[in-house]
Amino acid sequence: MKPAEFWNCTYREAYLFARSNSLQKEEDYKREIMILDALGNKILNAIATKRPKNISLVADTFKDLFKEELNPSSHVQTIEEQVRILRSMK
Repeated sequence: MKPAEFWNCTYREAYLFARSNSLQKEEDYKREIMILDALGNKILNAIATKRPKNISLVADTFKDLFKEELNPSSHVQTIEEQVRILRSMK
């Protein structure tokens, strides 16, 4: 959204833009953390035959950030997600 579009939009549109932008950045950070965590695990496995007992995993350290990823059974699909999945099946 360009600045002129932002200033000319309604409160609801600005709120939705800010909220969706915030959620997108959070998802990007989660994705990057998961990739780096997997890379760290691969490095640890390459260095040691057993995982060292004194090293904690990133996902375990930030459990509140990764609630959905650590407990996938509690995720309920929204209507938008269902529509996106159905459209991708074409």
